Amino acid sequence: MIRKETKITDYLNRGIIEANLKFAKEQNSIFSIVKFDYEIDPDDAYTFRDLMGFIHKFTDFGPILKQDNDSFIVFLKDTKIYQAKAIINKMNHKIYNLFDFEIKNIGITVNSINDTYKKVVDRVDKYFVMSKLSSKKKVFYGTVDFDYYDTMQPLKVLKNIFNKNSNISINNIYKGIPITEKSRVNGFNDGIIQVNIKSEKIHFYQNEKFTFIQHDLIPDIIKADILKIDKHKFIMVLGNLQFLQSSPIERSSVRIEPTKKIHTLLVYGHKKLVEGFITSISEDSISFEIPTNQIDNMARKNLFHKELTIKFQLINKKKILSTLKLKAYIFSIVNNQIIVNLSPNTAEKTKIRDYISTQQNELLSTLKLELMK
Repeated sequence: MIRKETKITDYLNRGIIEANLKFAKEQNSIFSIVKFDYEIDPDDAYTFRDLMGFIHKFTDFGPILKQDNDSFIVFLKDTKIYQAKAIINKMNHKIYNLFDFEIKNIGITVNSINDTYKKVVDRVDKYFVMSKLSSKKKVFYGTVDFDYYDTMQPLKVLKNIFNKNSNISINNIYKGIPITEKSRVNGFNDGIIQVNIKSEKIHFYQNEKFTFIQHDLIPDIIKADILKIDKHKFIMVLGNLQFLQSSPIERSSVRIEPTKKIHTLLVYGHKKLVEGFITSISEDSISFEIPTNQIDNMARKNLFHKELTIKFQLINKKKILSTLKLKAYIFSIVNNQIIVNLSPNTAEKTKIRDYISTQQNELLSTLKLELMK
């Protein structure tokens, strides 16, 4: 009976994976596939139920397939590999806050146009096994074109990738606002990249020392020094390439720095813990500054897995002040900065988005004046 159920599960899983591959090929779409493990304790079934429910919701209700040896596969539709990596890292942080443990073994890949069931499963299995064998890294990832952890010489595969697809995005940050443009690689040789740029962005790039590059077939963000800019041909030359596992542009939501001070209060139960001023804010996290003499006291309280409450006020486009009271979990304490993850509901997210949009418009107006000079 058990053997029959296992066989049925295998056929069901294969059918779902093949259906996703077929749909992606017909629609010319992309999806990431994630494999992880979790040792199921029969005596703690409620935790397992809650964990899978959380993962199902966090991954936008994509299917979760049970594999051998308490491993699972999750699909992230319309998600490129660097986006998948950021989503899974963020998910793991939230699991740590909510369930007080981390998923340690994770492999990620993305579908390719010529993938078969065996090819895509073997590829994600490879990264999953590498994660299990690693004593340091939790997440291993790669594509059919870019196998960083196998070659360990990523520059050698870049030429083939740029020949296959020369489209890239160039990304920078201006006071928390993403400055992004689509571009093409005109040439690549010995680690030097030549790209097209838009004329209106030239002044901005001249004031920057480096930029970030994203490519659909490359798992990592590439940081590149700006070596030269040709103002007449609208060309930028980049070098000193670094493959980053994380960068500011991987944030799933825009983070801005308030132009005016916003007082904030952190509460545990009904007791005030600390108060300070917000230094940056996004839909899902806040960084705020507190007096240096209160840092040691906060660290001693050991509140990293506790559900806290953060209170602050934001002004919207109509200049109306709104008070927010959100669930929060401490992510890190660095120097005199506390970073907390947020769990806002839809209405609260709307208020934060409204504030961020207002701040962005003000900063963009400033940026346009700078570019016109």
